[in-house]
Amino acid sequence: MDHLDFLHGGDVYQAERNHKKGIIDFSANINPLGLPSQVKKAILNNLDRIQHYPDPNAWILTQKIAQHWGIGRENILIGNGSVEFIYLIIFAYRPRLLLIPAPSFSEYERAGSCVGSQLRFLELDDEHEFKPDFTKISKTDLLFLCNPNNPTGNLVLKNQEIKNLSGRLLVMDEAFMDFLPDEERHTLIRLAQKDKKIIVLRTFTKFYAVPGLRLGYLVAHEETVQRLKRHQVPWSVNTLAQLAGEYFLDDREYHRLTLQLIANERLYLFSTISKINGLKPYPSVANYLLIKIKNLKLTSSLLANELLKKGILIRDCSNFRSLNNKFIRIAVRSRKENEKLISALKDLL
Repeated sequence: MDHLDFLHGGDVYQAERNHKKGIIDFSANINPLGLPSQVKKAILNNLDRIQHYPDPNAWILTQKIAQHWGIGRENILIGNGSVEFIYLIIFAYRPRLLLIPAPSFSEYERAGSCVGSQLRFLELDDEHEFKPDFTKISKTDLLFLCNPNNPTGNLVLKNQEIKNLSGRLLVMDEAFMDFLPDEERHTLIRLAQKDKKIIVLRTFTKFYAVPGLRLGYLVAHEETVQRLKRHQVPWSVNTLAQLAGEYFLDDREYHRLTLQLIANERLYLFSTISKINGLKPYPSVANYLLIKIKNLKLTSSLLANELLKKGILIRDCSNFRSLNNKFIRIAVRSRKENEKLISALKDLL
């Protein structure tokens, strides 16, 4: 497949149009607990607020994030999901040389192509557990890193390795970082507020199960935030998204239950799939698993199509750069849903 066909998981609409209702979506890495109940109530109770323009500065949400991390409001920019920030950064900096890990999130490559950046790829391979060798990276203006990486699920950078990346703008996409119980050890948020060469992207989409709301934030040096803000379209974050975000960081019970569920179900999926002949799951710290198909007669598209007939949607990873038609990705979902996936895989294999 042409890598300019930037397809993503989560297109449950297409799956239901072509097959049937009631699809179990393992293709999008969303918290299986679903929308926090108090957020749903807050949205329903405040629908009349859409009669007004959104707060252009998302003041309340920005303040809550600042208090949560112990950083300044001036170091935070609220956006329409982390994808908005990827394009915002590319259009604000227009890097001549752009370095991207492969495989990783495809929108880095797509954004760079929009401004004519020369793209270079940092190959990650399973022989080295998809871990980049930062001592061998080439000279570049901007480096995107997804940590934990998507679709591999591993941490690609630890804090002590940051010294190997000086001299270039580092954009750290931490979309899945909050699934780590020890995220404080790995996040670069506190470094980013002081260092003009580091930008950290965070999203509420995955952990709080709100991909349809589109909400994220960016942490960077104050001058970097102001530079990016000048390129941001007005009112990019709607009123209800801002309102939902105000509740997320206060819900510690939801946070605790999520970490517990993901840890238990990820272990269940990994250990069970490891015993299925023809499949090799890779260790992950996030809420998804990358799986290699070792069955010579089976491809990712064939497996995805057969599972879809059973009402299960998975992510075919053949369009990820550096992967091929022998890789799939599955989200960590509830035990009942995970058991249905395991049963279907055993039937097929």
